[in-house]
Amino acid sequence: MKRTRWILVLLLSAVLLLTLTACGEPEPEVSVSVTLVNRSGCDISSISITPSTSTEWDTEYVDGVFADGESIEAGLGTYKESEVPDTYNILVYNGENYILYDTSVDELDIELHDGDYIVFLPPEGEVPFDVVSDYDPSAYDTEDEWIEEPDYTIDETADIAPYAGCWKFDTEPFYIVINEDYEWIAINLYGQQVGPGHVVMEEGGVSLYQEDGSFLATLTQAADGSLSDENGNALSPWDYIMLLPTPEDELNQTASFPGGFTNVTIDYPIQMEAHEQSSVSNSLSFNAVMEDGTDDYYSNILVAFQPISGFDDYMSQGAATAKAYMVKMLDDFMNSMYGSYLLKSFGSNFQDNGDNYSLTGYMWLDGSIFANGPDHPVRGCMEVRYYGPTGYALVAVTIAEEARIRNYFDICNNMLTTLSYTAGWSTAPKSRPAQPASDPGDYGTAYYWYDEDGDIWYWNGYENEFIGFGSDGYIDEDTGEYMEANDAGWDYSDGYYDDYDPWSDPGDGWSDPGDGYDDGWGDYFD
Repeated sequence: MKRTRWILVLLLSAVLLLTLTACGEPEPEVSVSVTLVNRSGCDISSISITPSTSTEWDTEYVDGVFADGESIEAGLGTYKESEVPDTYNILVYNGENYILYDTSVDELDIELHDGDYIVFLPPEGEVPFDVVSDYDPSAYDTEDEWIEEPDYTIDETADIAPYAGCWKFDTEPFYIVINEDYEWIAINLYGQQVGPGHVVMEEGGVSLYQEDGSFLATLTQAADGSLSDENGNALSPWDYIMLLPTPEDELNQTASFPGGFTNVTIDYPIQMEAHEQSSVSNSLSFNAVMEDGTDDYYSNILVAFQPISGFDDYMSQGAATAKAYMVKMLDDFMNSMYGSYLLKSFGSNFQDNGDNYSLTGYMWLDGSIFANGPDHPVRGCMEVRYYGPTGYALVAVTIAEEARIRNYFDICNNMLTTLSYTAGWSTAPKSRPAQPASDPGDYGTAYYWYDEDGDIWYWNGYENEFIGFGSDGYIDEDTGEYMEANDAGWDYSDGYYDDYDPWSDPGDGWSDPGDGYDDGWGDYFD
């Protein structure tokens, strides 16, 4: 019996051995991992690495911010030995979530092996990254990354109180703020900042050093409490930091118009000052409080009520006719107010505002319009509003350098929303229907339509605008557009653009003035 049992065991073992031999051994698996090293000089928010054969960016290796100088491990996957990818594609985004390198970089096929280092380099360099088997940090250090030890010592026992506070250079467009922790920052009038740096107490004053240890200035204090630097530039104490105005500023000041409009007010920001413009009747002029020494010196907002005549009959015939004569009114004001200084102009953005018609125009003015003005043209925007047969129109003008015109144009528009003026007039010479006569099927759809008198209205998607009497025009049956009769109004085809974008390109409509604009720091940090 024992002999038979051993024979059976041997037979079963042989069968099992044959079975295993027939199936073969399983193919080994290989894991591929690399180390990612950020030497790009900027933060990285996203890195995707995927086999070149893949059509998806389905792996993300950054959680949060991958800061310059940091490294992270990245597992690229586990594959059968025969299926390990030959090459990979890499996609990288910077800290602002924009692609860090040229868009063609993510199409490069990069050969990677387990244990490699991928070193991400500065985007302005010739190559986006290095792939190395051994990473030596010193090989990627540059002179800029080596900061010498400062040759000064901060004595935190010295009394810094006389120098602590906010100081404004009398002849430079920025502030120096010194705190009691022996630090300083500089803030220019546009709100940009340099620093923080270090304050070192010296005999008779303090020295300011930048963050990299380089010397900036030495400040000494006079008997009256003011400061001056080693070049004689004076600094005066300020209780607060007053910047140049922006559209985000609160309109917390109120001014009343002079002349015959003393009951009309307009609000403006504390960063500007208001005064009467003696050369323009019924006007207020607004300038930045801190404009001296900056390009904003050549900026101004003017709001005025100006006399008009000969327009009332046309303004009561609907928007189509009014639009043509608003262009003429705008053209008249531009030429009468600026004469030979006016180099180029046209109108745009006609609006039916219910109680007034408005039209905005864009101008290029000779720089000599300002005393000691720039040697290149400056930009101007003029809005004209007709409030009915009052004998006056509102004229709002913004003038500024190319780089600053939109800032002041937006401020002016904000101010106009606070204007306390209305004449109780309606742009529609007849009762304005609440709804169009027919429903186009979409509440937001705009279209022209006839009322029961044959007059033409425009449903702009939420309210009706009176376009004109039926005798002055018609609705084209094929296009649905309003068509003027041949004698419907003054020809303005050369002076008006419906779809003009004044901010699409700096210098649009005129040659760019160059790179001579103030950077907000004067010559101090050159």
